[in-house]
Parts: sequence; structure tokens; C-alpha cells
Amino acid sequence: MQSGTRNEISKKAVEAGKKGKTDNKSNSPAETGLNFAILVGVLSSEVETREIQDRGEVATLQVRVLSLDGVATVPVTMWAPPAWLLAAGEGTPVLVVGKVRRRFWRTPVGTTGSRVDVEATSVTRDGPRQRASLAKRADAILASVALTPLPK
Repeated sequence: MQSGTRNEISKKAVEAGKKGKTDNKSNSPAETGLNFAILVGVLSSEVETREIQDRGEVATLQVRVLSLDGVATVPVTMWAPPAWLLAAGEGTPVLVVGKVRRRFWRTPVGTTGSRVDVEATSVTRDGPRQRASLAKRADAILASVALTPLPK
């Protein structure tokens, strides 16, 4: 488990990206990609929490968003959620920043289960100031990745 605040970890990741360091052997952004998710929507249900031994509190929330083909509900997981989020109810407007994850686990009958969700690094109330701040963060992250132009 990494130590440090989320901002420190994000800054380290951005610096590693600038230096061309990745977990993969390839240094090409076209080969390694970028996993960066932003959701703007509302909570579609109450936030559920549970305690995970040796990991702490985890919140599971459902965020209803507009997509090109209608409305979708996206599952979101957040470790050590802020108190305001735990008290937030259905219909609360939120901004979520994180990464897409596929989780695996063993079921009680011994088979493997899986699910895809967004693991949030930040969940804030939606508002003009929050959106402006998010836009700056997103621009900085995208600028730190030297994308190779696609062939014509």
C-alpha cells in the first residue's frame, strides 16, 4: 500500500510520466495508455459503507450520468470517504475523479466473481468552482501525457 496523500501520489505519477517512467516495459504513451475517469452526475441511491479488515472504510455509490445513448448508472468505490459523502442522499450532485478498475473475488461457492467500477480518488459536490478546478486538474494530467498522433 502506498503512503502519502492522494495529491502527493498524483504528483509523483505526473512526474514519473514526464520522465517516461511507467510500470510497463514500454515508454510509449500509445502503448501504455491513460486510465483517467471523470463522472459528473447525481447519486442514484444512498451511499453504502463497510469496513474492510486491514484496509479501513470503503464506500460504494451509484452515480447516474448522461451518456451519448441515454442515462447510465456507474458504480463507484471510494476508500476513506469524507464525512459529507456518507451523509449525502439520493439526488446529490457530485463530481468524481478516479480510474476504471476490474475487481475479482472468490464467491462463497468457490467461483471467481468480477465487476467493473470507478475507483475514486476524489468525490466533491458539483458546482461551478469545483468544475473549474476539475478542468484545470484534467488539463494538467492530459498535458503530462505526450500523446502520439494517430496515423492518417
